[in-house]
Amino acid sequence: MRKIFIALLFFAARAVAQNYQPTWQSLDTRPVPQWYRDVKFGIFIHWGVYSVPAFCSKGNYAEWYQHALNSGDSATVAFNKKKYSSTSYYQLADQFKAELYKPDEWAKVIEASGARYVVLTSKHHDGFANWPSKEASRDWGFAWNAAETGPHRDLLGDLFTAIRKTSVHAGMYYSLYEWYNPLWLKDKPRYVEEHAWPQMKELINTYKPDVFWTDGDWDASEETWKSKEFLAWLYNESPVKDNVVTYDRWGSGVRFHHGGVYTPEYQPDLDFEDHYWEESRGMGFSYGYNREEDAWDYNSAQVLVLSLIDKVSRGGNFLLDIGPDAHGKIPPIMQERLLQIGDWMKINNEAIYNTQRWRTPFQWSEGKTNYRAKDGGGDIMLKLTVDPDPGYAVKECFFTYNPSSNNLYALLPKWPGKKFTIKNLLINAGTKIELLETHETLLWQQENGNVIIDLPRFAPDKIKSQYAFVIKMYNTGAFAARPKVQVEYPDKAFKPVVTMNTEAGVDARYTLDGSMPTENSTLYAKPFSPDKSATMLVRSFKKGLLPGNIVSVPLHVFEWHKSIKAVQVHTGLEASAYKIDNPSSVEDLNQATAAKNFIAPNISINDTIRRENTGLIYEGLIKVPADAVYHFYLSSDDGSRLWIDDDLVVDNDGLHGDDEQTGSVALKSGFHKIKLSYIQATGGAGLQLLFGIKEDEKKAIPAFYHK
Repeated sequence: MRKIFIALLFFAARAVAQNYQPTWQSLDTRPVPQWYRDVKFGIFIHWGVYSVPAFCSKGNYAEWYQHALNSGDSATVAFNKKKYSSTSYYQLADQFKAELYKPDEWAKVIEASGARYVVLTSKHHDGFANWPSKEASRDWGFAWNAAETGPHRDLLGDLFTAIRKTSVHAGMYYSLYEWYNPLWLKDKPRYVEEHAWPQMKELINTYKPDVFWTDGDWDASEETWKSKEFLAWLYNESPVKDNVVTYDRWGSGVRFHHGGVYTPEYQPDLDFEDHYWEESRGMGFSYGYNREEDAWDYNSAQVLVLSLIDKVSRGGNFLLDIGPDAHGKIPPIMQERLLQIGDWMKINNEAIYNTQRWRTPFQWSEGKTNYRAKDGGGDIMLKLTVDPDPGYAVKECFFTYNPSSNNLYALLPKWPGKKFTIKNLLINAGTKIELLETHETLLWQQENGNVIIDLPRFAPDKIKSQYAFVIKMYNTGAFAARPKVQVEYPDKAFKPVVTMNTEAGVDARYTLDGSMPTENSTLYAKPFSPDKSATMLVRSFKKGLLPGNIVSVPLHVFEWHKSIKAVQVHTGLEASAYKIDNPSSVEDLNQATAAKNFIAPNISINDTIRRENTGLIYEGLIKVPADAVYHFYLSSDDGSRLWIDDDLVVDNDGLHGDDEQTGSVALKSGFHKIKLSYIQATGGAGLQLLFGIKEDEKKAIPAFYHK
């Protein structure tokens, strides 16, 4: 009887644990594993047949060599003809020998960098498998995995074996789609059923990765990939269900909306305060090794350390890529960068590992804080920290916080001299402050709500932290959790209803006049509606804790937009298409000259005149049938903005993946002016505008006009 009882408890426990349903509502409740949130720093590795040519024009991705070749990229076609003559991309697998591949040496240098997880490409979009995948060779019709051609070894398995001898977690990248896989091109559902799913399950069951980084999802929906069903299996039944980290690339439109970890890519200014995230990038412009890049195209160790600090201070992880060559060697410049980062981490990793975002991630100096990079280079971190353009502010320090020890860290990008001031911080008398590297106790004083810290004379023989210097404040930093603010418009309402939810014992106080909230500001007690448009500032307060960060929430009270008289109108929008190098904002179009002007029947990504570094501007009229509050849904990859009657309604600007932003406006029936601007830098592209009267009612605008 006792054995039966124990067995029932066992199965009951399994039933409780395995409760994720194949819906985003259920799957998105799974927490990101704590080990991943603690380690902060990982190494991406792009390695495959594309490492043989190892070429693309600067600013592009070398791992996209086959795609560039097949799509007629002039630089790639010319290089391939000169180097390989009539050799096909598939024949290059014979030259992917990896004869110098020593996974234990890779593992050693990766661990020395301070990184605590690694993500190797199990296969990229070309479909070549770095493990003995029978589906790869079967569905391509020839040997197309590393065990049957090229290296004739299990590259993935050998690295996992080596990595697991270290303190580093082993993980893998997997591309869902394959550009030219015959089965994918012929029958996508069969490809998913017979190729992708068996491969993914084999990878999970055989190698048991701690990280499963999916990509190549954008050409099909989550339903086609059966993503939710796969994740339910992964979280409920797989051998890695408790510890595996997953991401947000599970189908067109899913990225940045659902999934475990959000994945900005070469997008240093993206921030997701309410969702865990990880930025990835290469040391240069490419993930895969690119022989076209020069030494000055690689970011310095200083930039890479500051990039790591920046991500961690904002609550994210940093996944830094290396691209080995076809022989299996990590290029020396990449090894050097890893070891340089490791030298800094050996001294200062306490301010990185096991920390989280503090109430504010950094402190600005005086000056403008809206600096944007003028090109695609990685020196934006230097411009934001130690080498600003005239008139611009710098981030004087970054903050990280360890909630277990209640220690606060200030990471300074440059040595400040004799004193450093931390603004808007009140700490207890007797608080110990030290220089982390030397453990030297620092004197300090409280003055006008700031902490002024005395620093020793800089001594190069004692202070070896070249790239950033860490001040540690003991038993300091616990702050009141910020309230969750909801702004909703009941049906046909012109005024929003504001609701706030706080943790027990926390007061939410707010202002509507632009002043900073204090303990004497209005206390939130129940939902309310403002009488006029305003920016609401909210701050949380709790006895014994520091005040929380200030949250800014725009509140918009709608006013009618009168229709305009339009006597003679024609169908279509006045459109302009642009060629623009390295755009980062739709504002860049204001200084550009249109390459083409035309009348467009609607708004479409197909109106761009080239695949990358391009832009569009549409201007004209829309006609709405009734007086109502209209909701507009603008999705784009990269940036876009929408104006109605010269008022900015949707701001989806910047460099980002496919993302949707919404805005609403009260329109009287009739004609209204519309303007839409769009930029596309590199990578994926997309543009779509929908609208509706009811919330979440999305439909195409039936017609556009121009005078």
